[in-house]
Order: sequence, then structure tokens, then C-alpha cells
Amino acid sequence: MAKVVGLDASLTGFGVAVLEDGELFANVIESKKTGVQRLVEIREEIRQVVRGSDLVCIEDFAFSRANQAHNLGGLGWIIRVMMTEENVPFTVVGTGQVKKFATGKGNAGKPEIMLGVFKRWGEELTNDNAADAFVLMKIAEVLAAGGIESDLFGELPKFQREVIQEITNPGTKKKKKGKTKGGSGKKASRGAC
Repeated sequence: MAKVVGLDASLTGFGVAVLEDGELFANVIESKKTGVQRLVEIREEIRQVVRGSDLVCIEDFAFSRANQAHNLGGLGWIIRVMMTEENVPFTVVGTGQVKKFATGKGNAGKPEIMLGVFKRWGEELTNDNAADAFVLMKIAEVLAAGGIESDLFGELPKFQREVIQEITNPGTKKKKKGKTKGGSGKKASRGAC
């Protein structure tokens, strides 16, 4: 059976979810250290978690916390470089895709994601980073099983199938229809300012 992992990068509580041989582990990795020592400690703990994985899904960068963008981005790149060096296959999943896979809405808040995890999979997680990691692990499970070609894909609700299709074929995301100008039927374009 495959080992799949979901990672939600955070400096204060790095979400980790692992499914291996039918056993689930979901938690957060915390570090009391600061600066470079914190990054090294988190990297080494994540190295142990991802080693031997068939697939890891890591959430893409979301720089919502003021003054943390550079630090969180640094951590995200450190983890990606480490997985590349360890030959651990990984896929980057957008934050909206994580939200949509859990709830059906790409703009869901953290409490909605935690509720979605409980309602959809019966897992009562008390940390939002662990919940995000769990969703990423569920995405990795489908992708590792063969993605859109897998039996798991056919069992997913439509909104989850859309997320898997977006990840495996990035150009398939549905485009919103734009307003037309002058009744020509063509989408209005913006000129350079």
C-alpha cells in the first residue's frame, strides 16, 4: 500500500498528515526555536515524515500573515529543496484547491475546512493546519492511486473531481465568462495604461 503525505507549511505549527498501510497520522510539528535553527529543526522533522513516500502534496504559498511572507516562503522552499534532494515525489496544491476539495468552496475559511474534514471523512481534528494537511493527504491518495484514471476518482463528488482534474491538467480549470463590449460576442480586452 502507498504512503501518502499532506503538508501545510507553517512556522508555528506545521501541519502533517500521513496515510501508510491504512494507518493515519495527523498532527502539527512545532518548534520553540527561532530563525535558522527553527527552519533546520522543522526541515529535519519533515525529512523523517516524507522519507519513503509515494507522493507528498504540499500547499502552495499563501502569504496572508503580515511580516511572515519571507520566512514562510523560505521554509516552503527549504522543504521543497529537501524533498527534491531526497527524491521524494511531490505536488504543489493551491490553497483554493485545498479549500474546495474539503468543502466544495474555494474560499472556505479554516473552521469550514475543519468541519468539512469531519463531515466528509469523520476525522475530528482540533488544529486547522492539521486539517489542511489531512485534505492534502486525501488529494495525494487519489493522485497516487492514478488520479483521473483511478477507481477513487470515480467515487469522488463532482467538486473534488474538478480539483483533481485542475491539479493533473492545470489548463482545465473552468473559465468564467467575461462581459462583452459592444455586442460583438468577444471578450473585452484591457489596453495598456
